[in-house]
Amino acid sequence: MNQSGDCYIAHVRKTDGATQTVEIHLTETAELCSLFASVIGLQLCGRLLGLLHDLGKYSSAFQQYIRDVTGLNGEEAKSTAEKRRDKVDHATSGAQYVWGAHKAGNVPCFMAQVLANVIMSHHSRSGMKDFIDLTGKSPFLIRLGSHKTHKQEVLDKANPAIRSEIDRLLASPSLVAEFKSAITAINGSTSECVPRQNAFSLLTRYLFSCLLDADRLSTADFENPRSAEFRTTGHSPDWNTLLNRFESHIAAFESAPEINQIRALISNECRAASTRPDRLFTLQVPTGGGKTLASLRFALHRAASPETHRVDRIIYILPYTSILDQNAKIARNILGDEAVLEHHSNLSDEKDTWRNRVLSENWDTPVVFTTSVQFLNSLFAAGTKTARRMHQLSNAILIFDEIQSLPVKTVHLFNNAIHFLTQQGHTTVVLCTATMPLLQSVDSKLGALPLTQENEIIGNKTSLFDKLKRTTIIDDCRPEEWSNQEVAAYARDLQNRHHSLLIVCNTKNSALQLFDLLKSNPDAPVIHLSTNMCPAHRRHRISQIHAKLDPKHPQPVFCISTQLIEAGVDLDFGCVIRSLAGLDSIVQAAGRCNRHGNREMGFVHVLNFKEEKLGSSLKDIELAQQITLRILHEYTDNPARFDHDLLSARAMERYYGYYFYQRADEMSYPCEAGKGKPPLAKSCNLLDLLSLNQSSLNEANRTSNAAASSLLFKHSYSTAAQAFQVIDAPTQGIIVPYNADGHCGSDLIGKLAASYTNEQVTLADQVRLHKQAQQYTVNAFPKVIEKLAAEGALREVQPGEGIYYLDERYYHADLGVTLEALSEQHLLNI
Repeated sequence: MNQSGDCYIAHVRKTDGATQTVEIHLTETAELCSLFASVIGLQLCGRLLGLLHDLGKYSSAFQQYIRDVTGLNGEEAKSTAEKRRDKVDHATSGAQYVWGAHKAGNVPCFMAQVLANVIMSHHSRSGMKDFIDLTGKSPFLIRLGSHKTHKQEVLDKANPAIRSEIDRLLASPSLVAEFKSAITAINGSTSECVPRQNAFSLLTRYLFSCLLDADRLSTADFENPRSAEFRTTGHSPDWNTLLNRFESHIAAFESAPEINQIRALISNECRAASTRPDRLFTLQVPTGGGKTLASLRFALHRAASPETHRVDRIIYILPYTSILDQNAKIARNILGDEAVLEHHSNLSDEKDTWRNRVLSENWDTPVVFTTSVQFLNSLFAAGTKTARRMHQLSNAILIFDEIQSLPVKTVHLFNNAIHFLTQQGHTTVVLCTATMPLLQSVDSKLGALPLTQENEIIGNKTSLFDKLKRTTIIDDCRPEEWSNQEVAAYARDLQNRHHSLLIVCNTKNSALQLFDLLKSNPDAPVIHLSTNMCPAHRRHRISQIHAKLDPKHPQPVFCISTQLIEAGVDLDFGCVIRSLAGLDSIVQAAGRCNRHGNREMGFVHVLNFKEEKLGSSLKDIELAQQITLRILHEYTDNPARFDHDLLSARAMERYYGYYFYQRADEMSYPCEAGKGKPPLAKSCNLLDLLSLNQSSLNEANRTSNAAASSLLFKHSYSTAAQAFQVIDAPTQGIIVPYNADGHCGSDLIGKLAASYTNEQVTLADQVRLHKQAQQYTVNAFPKVIEKLAAEGALREVQPGEGIYYLDERYYHADLGVTLEALSEQHLLNI
């Protein structure tokens, strides 16, 4: 190898053994990282990160390792290298170089902290290093003090042009100026200390995201040069074409029914609001008001406007995969398949393989439909796969549908993130729901949204709610509660009277029990819906229900479902039974009754189910039930206080006032004591860990760790990321063999497995198979995964890839994933 660095290897292509030099990889990563970071004015910082991130690959130790592990030094060396667990540290030397520039007085401490942490952590599964952890130590400083980084060697061997540019950037006043400008912008956007410090942590993660994506893209494009064809990096979408497709579609709507005229008015108000300079909007529309298309119209007009700051993508964020399926399908039908990405499950484990680098979605598509879980994970979760997507949230329009479903524990983290994205990321945010939570009324010292009536898109909400009133809530709760047998009997009576009936339960077990009681009903078919079914399965069941609810040819039908049906699913039942829940959930259930105004009035019966066991994991529903009962009693005493309507905006404001007051202590994401590494303290919360980090700082002071306590930023990134879970028990996607109703899940599983070994399968083929697999994926909780694994019901698509599929004996035509194997006779009858 020569001193110019031209022969130093960064990557070796698996297919033909070609090599990518360190120089080329650093340069490509620098260009992309600079492009991504330029959105928030940190293009020079981005370039420096790219040039430094893999500087350690110039070491002889790394060159020996990569030649051994890729087989360039022969199969024997490869076999030995694969058995070694200790990889060569190639990330820390770049971080040490930045820190050295700080020690020399060229780079301010706060800037050096951020850049060094991003560089050293870019292959860490736990995310960025803690500046101070809960033991008072600094994993960040400990890593910087490592002597196994080959720092001097790599500096001596680095390509002279690369080394020269790094030194020039570190000495540039412009580098420091742009970073100080970003810090000043954050300081000017809020006067509150905790939200400001939280914003600094988000700024650091943003740069982390830029580097991760740039690094992975350079690697992926080298491994398969055609992979770039699947992305739009650096190119603005053709919004005018997409807008024209959309406007042509809605022009074909019939406007005769009164409800369609009201929906058209809502849509027109959204279009008019798209030119407003605000970046934060609310869209509070009663269920059935057409907010999905109306909000998309807002976004497309705003993106296409020449007066708007550049928009790179529209991201539609929903709480449940059931409505994501439905809404993404509508958008694809209007805008075209190539313009829309549907992303809701991470099929594979957090594995840093070239294949995962290519196939992991980075949301580089004009219109993205994803879940609130994926959105929040991109901001706060551990690992590199989710963090990689964060920077795509800038220069964007984010539409949050059913925002009332935001987990309470994430409220302050969410509010601060939205503030950062709108203020620093040039992003527009629209919060949509029929039941708007009071995100502006929470503790502003910890993070509240600056919402007023001026942020609302709809001019006269009260009038709109009156015009769209199509249902009445009937309080059937009673002191002795309702047994399952009594609920079933009442359901039969209501179905006979109203022809179609929806029952919404709080738990899957409750829905299954009622399904068992009613499934043999001779007068009407009974259809069960659950998240135990894959999207393709649910979609087929919903289409069956649609057919039976056709107003021109109505047929009797029961539907028994969990809450998944409440948010945006376009079904119109004659009557609804809702198990007692929060008033927001009851309002959402009411949106599935008389949805299109075909009846004079629809009725939603609220019952308290005796046998519905919520358990410790559903305490939030139990509290919501108590507050709803309080609202129901107050309504009985004084209906005028609620505008004589339990579905009114005033009723929801009162409900959320009680609910948020009761749960104020939970909104900073309290930690579960004893969990995590190091163990979490009972008094700490994730908001503190990602802002002032007082718990860790106190411990550093107590143990006289002056070096740690003197750091300007104190954030515990890794500790917080590893503790963060949107759902208390995180789910894992498994591909299911849904083979009924014209679907061939088993065939897809076979093709996906073959794609890992068949050299004739192109990257494009594999991308297509992975996207198809999303439609056959069920997100299962850990206990379910454990039980299925114990039964031998889970198998890997390809050993080592971390993508699992389900044995067909454990997938039921009516229930979806089941923990008991089906009989051969049942399989034949599916």
